[in-house]
Amino acid sequence: MPISLILGIRIALLISLIALTCPKRCTSHASVTLRLIHTKSIKYQESPNKTTTTSRLGYLRTTKKADIVSHVTPIPNPASFLANISIGNPPVSQLLLIDTGSDLTWIQCLPCKCYPQTIPFFHSSRSSTYRNASCESAPHAMPRIFRDEKTGTCQYYLRYRDYSSTRGVLAEEKLTFQTSDDGLLSKRGIVLGCGRHNSGFAQFSGVLGLGPGKFSIVTRNFGSKFSYCFGSLTDPTYPHNILILGNGAKTEGHPTPLRIYQDRYYLDLQSISLGEKLLDIEPDVFKRYGSKGGTVIDTGCSPTILAREAYDTLFEEIDFFLGEVLRRVQDWHQYTNPCYEGNLKLNLYGFPVVTFHFAGGAELALDVESLFVSSESGDSFCLAINVNTFDDMSVIGAMAQQNYNVGYDLRKMNVYFRRTDCELLDS
Repeated sequence: MPISLILGIRIALLISLIALTCPKRCTSHASVTLRLIHTKSIKYQESPNKTTTTSRLGYLRTTKKADIVSHVTPIPNPASFLANISIGNPPVSQLLLIDTGSDLTWIQCLPCKCYPQTIPFFHSSRSSTYRNASCESAPHAMPRIFRDEKTGTCQYYLRYRDYSSTRGVLAEEKLTFQTSDDGLLSKRGIVLGCGRHNSGFAQFSGVLGLGPGKFSIVTRNFGSKFSYCFGSLTDPTYPHNILILGNGAKTEGHPTPLRIYQDRYYLDLQSISLGEKLLDIEPDVFKRYGSKGGTVIDTGCSPTILAREAYDTLFEEIDFFLGEVLRRVQDWHQYTNPCYEGNLKLNLYGFPVVTFHFAGGAELALDVESLFVSSESGDSFCLAINVNTFDDMSVIGAMAQQNYNVGYDLRKMNVYFRRTDCELLDS
C-alpha cells in the first residue's frame, strides 16, 4: 500500500468510532460465543444491485460448551474485527463491526441510501419476524430517537466522532447464532437499527454495539459479561478469533477496575514502559476530569490514541531507537506520518515491547504488529499510535488488543487482560 494512502487512513482514524450513550443495570443471561471474520477473505460488492457471497459465511464453528461461537475476522484497513450474525426470518448473514465504543447494533436495510457492502443487503420487508420498536424514553442516550408521526415509527440517528453516521428505523428482530454443539440459537425481540441512510463506512453490514448503554445488546440481552480474543490483524487465515456474550465469557488473567461514564468503558491507565524503561509520564495525563481526558477501551477504533504529553514522550523514545538505524520516509511528520523505510518484520526484529500498565497490576504488551502498520509493498512502515489533537482522551484500540483475551465483567466492574493464543480458548 502506498505511504500516501496509509497517511490518509491514519488521519481518518485519528478521530475514532466513539459514541455517547446512557448506563443501564446489568443482569445475568445465557452465553453466546461468536467467531469473527477477516475481511481480506471477503469479495467486495460494488453496488446494492449486485449480490455476492463470502467464502467464509458458513465458517461459523463452535465449542463443546453451549455457547454460541462466531469466529471473528479482522479487517486490515481500517484494522478491526467482524462478527457473522444471521438476522430475520429467513435468516440473512450479516457482518458486523465489533464496537465496544458504542451501544446500538444496526444494519443496512433496503431500500436505503447505502454504502457498498461485501454481502447481500437485508430486506426488512422479507422478514416475518421484523417489527417496529417503540420509542422508549432515553433523554441522555445515543442514538437520538424520535417518533415519526407520519409513519408511526421510531426513528434513530447516530453520528460517530469520525462523522460517519447511520439513520433509520428502530426495530425489533430475531438474531440467530450458531451454537457450540453445531446447532442454532435464536433470540427474538432484539432491538436494532434498520439503517436507511448510512455513510462513512465500507465493506461490513453494520455495527455490533457492545457498549454499556441503554441500547446495547450486552446489557439488554446478554447480561453482565462478555469477552473476545483477537489474533493477528494481518493473518486472514487465522481461524480462532472469538467473541463470547454472556455467562460463558472468559474473565481470566489480571483484572483492572472498569468505570462507565457517558456509556464509555474507562480504564485506569497509570504508566507506559518501553522495554525495561518506565517512561517519564505524569499519571495525571491519563486521568479523567469530568467529561475530559481519561482512557477508553474501544474495539471500534483501530489504532491506539494517546493524549499529547504521553504520545510525545513515547514517540521520542521510539524515534530515537529507530532513527539510529532506519531512514525516515520523504514526507515524514511526527504527528501525521511517522513512517520509516524498511521491512517491519526484518528491521524491527528485537524491537522492545511497549507495555501499558493499569491499576491492579494488569498489563497490555504491544509488540511490533500492534505498534506499527506495514505498507502493502513491505518496504516501509508507520507508527500505529496517534496523538489526540482534539481533547486529552486516550483510546486503547483494536490493534493494541491483538493476541489477548479481553474479558468484561460489568457486575464486578473489572476488565481482564490475558495474553494468549486464541486457539487455546477455542476448543
